Order: sequence, then structure tokens, then C-alpha cells
Amino acid sequence: MLNLKVTVKDMAARAVVKETARRMSRPEKPLRACGLVLLRSITKTFKAGGRPMRWKPSRRAAGMAKGQTLIKTARLMRSITMKVAGRTLRVGTNVKYAAIHQLGGTIPARVILPRRAKALRWIDRAGKVRFAKRVSIGPTEIPARPFLVIQDEDWRVFGRIFGDYITGK
Repeated sequence: MLNLKVTVKDMAARAVVKETARRMSRPEKPLRACGLVLLRSITKTFKAGGRPMRWKPSRRAAGMAKGQTLIKTARLMRSITMKVAGRTLRVGTNVKYAAIHQLGGTIPARVILPRRAKALRWIDRAGKVRFAKRVSIGPTEIPARPFLVIQDEDWRVFGRIFGDYITGK
């Protein structure tokens, strides 16, 4: 283990080091600014259909003229929040299905039953209205569509935010 001791004798330099240490002991302000940058970046990722690499289009989006993957209702996109507590910035969502879209995976086979009606109703791919008392669905593979991504440009902005904060700009 390396132990390093630095003694600063210049009073002006000491004051700068002390002020920098004081600022960094409570980094909530720059963390909040970084969080806002990240929220804007994540929204851009949704609207672009994935960044830096585009996501594989969903069947729903591919079948529509202006369909966008992961933005049917925009619930997931609007659910992204940030919280700053002390020296920690947390960005995320509480939407149940977020993890399967972020990481990808398999949804196991299941049976869908009506909740409030006697039968399920949907329009199939051919445009025909269908009814059923129950529907069995096989396992569904969901490709990873990472939306909680820190882009290279975000890191550069974070560096400027913290640099300005430390220097008092």
C-alpha cells in the first residue's frame, strides 16, 4: 500500500484546496445538473429508437407507418426519474416491464384470461376481430433495447459541469 502525504505551504494554494474539498463534500448541485442532462439524453434515446445503436423494431412498430419501438403510450419514457441524495445520483424507473426491455430476455409461456368481461377481444395481424375465453401464448423472446444509457457526449458534459463547480464558475 502506498501512503502519500502532501504539504502545501502556499496559503493561496491551501485556500483553493480547502475550497475544492468543501465543494466536493456536498456535490448535490452538480449531481442534479448531471441528472437533468441524463434525463434529456434518455428521452433522446427513446425518440431516436436507440442510441448509439438503433434497437430492433418491435412487431407493433414495424407494422405501423409511424410506429416507434417502446413508445406506444410513452409510459416507460415518462417514468424515468432522478433522485439526488448526498453524493449519489440515481436515475431509473419503477415500471415493471422496464428490466426486460433494458436487458432483454424471455417471457415464459402463459395463459391470458379476461378480467372484466366474458371474453378477450383483439384484432389479429390480418385485421380480423377475434374473440376467445382464454389465449395461450408461448414463450416470447424480447431483445435488449437499452434505454438507460450514458452516452459519450453525456460524460463530456458531466466533466464540464463538475469542472465548473469545482472552480466556482
